Amino acid sequence: MKAKYVILVIYFIAAIAGIAVTPEYKAAGMQAFENPEDVSNSILYFSAILAFTAVILILSRFKSVLKLIMYILIFVSIYYVFYPFAGVFSAIPAVFILALLIKKPNWIIIDISALLLSIGIISIFGISLEPTPAIVLLAILAAYDAVSVYKTKHMISLAESVTKLKLPMLFVIPLTKDFSFEGIEGEKGEKKAVYIGVGDIVVPNILVVSAQCFSASPYIGFIKLSALMSLFGGLFGLAVLLRMVGRPHAGLPFLNIPTIAAYFISQLL
Repeated sequence: MKAKYVILVIYFIAAIAGIAVTPEYKAAGMQAFENPEDVSNSILYFSAILAFTAVILILSRFKSVLKLIMYILIFVSIYYVFYPFAGVFSAIPAVFILALLIKKPNWIIIDISALLLSIGIISIFGISLEPTPAIVLLAILAAYDAVSVYKTKHMISLAESVTKLKLPMLFVIPLTKDFSFEGIEGEKGEKKAVYIGVGDIVVPNILVVSAQCFSASPYIGFIKLSALMSLFGGLFGLAVLLRMVGRPHAGLPFLNIPTIAAYFISQLL
């Protein structure tokens, strides 16, 4: 299967799984914000992303320290991903996955870990932000992503640092059998893998889950019309983005704008 189709499938699975686990996350009280209708929550989320990015860039020169911090964050994140289903026993899968990432960090382990994290984050923030704050967040992050990739280019440096650390902050789809994390390009400059950030999977799908939880749209099967259209909008944007593979691109403008547009269209139907 071509890499672009694999990424589209990952995006779709993350969204549908995020919707599916939402009742368990709501029952467990996993909302990140007390008032999901408060637009200032979006600013807090964006501020946290800026602070996290700054820390990674600062610590990128101290790889052992950065790796230790990231391992701790990954453990905590996976623990909370499983918490609604296993309670304190969530420590077991968290330890198991972390051990695999430390001992055998191949692309399969990284992608599975990234998918689990994506599903949990999508659901947690989807139930924490109503559509209006979610749309504000998507708009801010789309603009920020464009500036950080095309203007300051610090997001490219961040992606390269994360790739070398072999952490589940990127999905990795190898294009060659001899894929290695030692270099993104092969000897002749050919691409050895396609990479897409976990944020590119998570952020637009926050609106999908938010629409599922808070909108008054009618159901089509198990999913509300607004959530379904938002999901299809994101998939359309992702398909366009994947046709531009060749050099680093800001993913969120391509993903967030059609996701938001599709949501607004759903509200007019």
